[in-house]
Amino acid sequence: MSYAHTPTHVPHRRANKWVAKLFSDLCEHILQLTNLTDPAQAGFMDIGLRSGHLWQERLAEALATCRVFVPLYSPRYFESLNCGREWTAFARRLSNHVGPDGQAPEAIIPALWTPMAPESLPLAAKEIQFSYEQLGARYREEGFYGLAKLAARRTQYQIATWELANRIVFAAQNTWIRPSDRLDFESLPSAFLDHQAERLLRLTIVAPDLARLPPERTAYYYGRACEEWNPYRSEDNARSLCSYAVDIAAAHGFRARIGSLADHLPDLRESEKADHPSVMIIDPWAVTHAGFLTALSDFDKLRRGWVSVLVPWNLDDEQTREREPELRQALEKVLGERLTDPHTETVTSFAAFRRALPDALGRATNQFLVIPPIGADVPVEPMTQRPRLMDPGGG
Repeated sequence: MSYAHTPTHVPHRRANKWVAKLFSDLCEHILQLTNLTDPAQAGFMDIGLRSGHLWQERLAEALATCRVFVPLYSPRYFESLNCGREWTAFARRLSNHVGPDGQAPEAIIPALWTPMAPESLPLAAKEIQFSYEQLGARYREEGFYGLAKLAARRTQYQIATWELANRIVFAAQNTWIRPSDRLDFESLPSAFLDHQAERLLRLTIVAPDLARLPPERTAYYYGRACEEWNPYRSEDNARSLCSYAVDIAAAHGFRARIGSLADHLPDLRESEKADHPSVMIIDPWAVTHAGFLTALSDFDKLRRGWVSVLVPWNLDDEQTREREPELRQALEKVLGERLTDPHTETVTSFAAFRRALPDALGRATNQFLVIPPIGADVPVEPMTQRPRLMDPGGG
């Protein structure tokens, strides 16, 4: 099941609990409709990932082996980079099984999480045939979220869930798609590029990867690339901070271009004017590496006002708590006045990060609008006298 993660500002609240309920109910129906011996064999949903797992590897494995792909349609779904990548990964498997008639197996079974007009779908989704009739009129009007949320819709929810489970089982039993090699998830393009927001955002992640961690630093919060870092990783928060940032940006109308400081610093050096808004997220532990110190110092000297900076701290992490004075001193030394700049914000929890990022987007956008984009022609208005309001008598 492929779905868009719903942001929440309430700590410890399961933001996607209704999606989890739908998934659980579908697995129970599929168990009854087949000879499977374990509900866990019925499906995969990334909300079940726990700490210690490499999220991308688990997801890539599921996409390489599943027999049916169930996307939950919603406006947020088609703005999500990760959802678009999941669709791409499965669609590539389907393209290897095109029959003599030129048709790929019908193994994508869409479901409405919230109502969506067919004309609002991206091209990839428009090419998938699906009907509402058997799932009920209320389903078409309200989607699974409306049916699951409202107690008065319990009967309609049960009908729709049962019919969707039957469709999934039918597709699995009447098509066969060979497992494929796991794809590099981060390198995949989104299948929804024609639907994504036009406003570009440069998203810079300044964090060590596993190869550049200091010897005493735990690897728990890091991955093979800087984009896999999450200082707030926990059992209920296994995704990277970058993936959350991309989803939040998309929800605010931005398509993020992700990169490391090494990727983006050359453009920042050359661009005295804003090319597009930018947000930089800095791990305090980056200052323990000489390469990051030099790059951050270079960035600080550039005075790029259209770059908003967030510095996430996790003081529940014992190592960070013990080294906090040292790390803060190093950050202040390398970033100078930037840490007290209104375009820089320190956050101390995951909930605070989710609240701060939209504000950072707003600050970066405001500065971008003040500073004309590179190559833009700025019209020069001729000087005129200040207008005066006159009363009817000409006074």
